[in-house]
Amino acid sequence: MFSLMRGSIPDAGNDPLDAISKAAALGADEITFYSLFELSPTLDPAVLRELKAEADNLGIAIAASLDWLNPLRLDRHTRELQLGDGNLALGVRRLLETGVSLGMREMFFTIGTLEDRAGDWRAQLGAVATLLIELKPVLADLGMRALVKTHEEITSHECLELIERVGPDTLGVSYDPANMLVRLEEPLAAARRLAPHVTQVHIDDATLRFEGDTDLRRHLAPVGQGAVNWPSLLALLPTAKRLIELHRGQFAIPAFDQPWLAGQPYIELGEYAALVRSAVRRGSQLPIDQDDITLRLPAALEMARS
Repeated sequence: MFSLMRGSIPDAGNDPLDAISKAAALGADEITFYSLFELSPTLDPAVLRELKAEADNLGIAIAASLDWLNPLRLDRHTRELQLGDGNLALGVRRLLETGVSLGMREMFFTIGTLEDRAGDWRAQLGAVATLLIELKPVLADLGMRALVKTHEEITSHECLELIERVGPDTLGVSYDPANMLVRLEEPLAAARRLAPHVTQVHIDDATLRFEGDTDLRRHLAPVGQGAVNWPSLLALLPTAKRLIELHRGQFAIPAFDQPWLAGQPYIELGEYAALVRSAVRRGSQLPIDQDDITLRLPAALEMARS
């Protein structure tokens, strides 16, 4: 079984039914929307029932992420606050209940951005943990679990800290290996750390290349042509749902800047060396067009189906 992110479907516009139809035509068992609000801005039950009925007729399931989850960045939670009459936890509960009504048992979320990490990051992680602990009874009653996505700003070690604090019954991992490169964590090594908690793996690939005197840059690549050891990773996570998510971001990593490195104490020397070596091997090879997802979709579909 594999899922397909709405934004990774060529020519998928804002019409959810059109996206569902195109995902089914590509052979996906499930389509994942970035937010439930993409299905209906008001979460209209009648609209949601109609979409689910159409999806059922096409033999495809509907999933969605919780999008952002960060109580210290309330500017990203306008709609959730409206749902909860000003209470974020109540608004998220409404989203979880809506997800269950559509057949979901897990919903992943993103905590922040690289800019957030440069700020009060530890406080943000603490606030997320506190919110999830508040939601533990809700998740248990609904038979649901939240998944923290390994976005470009969070380390595998921080994910493990969150799980230890919140509890593995409540929180798991939606593992996105291409994002670990931005944290200078070797994707397979990070997967080994997180493996007991991973129930979903994002399918995409990327390389690292030198840029100037102090940076590496992540460039996106077809699956199997990047830095991710996909055969070993999938063997390590045999039961994880495969989710095709073709990224857009090309992040610069100040990998040789001493002040920056001093602020990344989690980086392990062996992993660092392996990633720098992979960039050396790339040499002057030019990346593919980063904006054209059709160049990466065929390999991702082949990997997801394998």
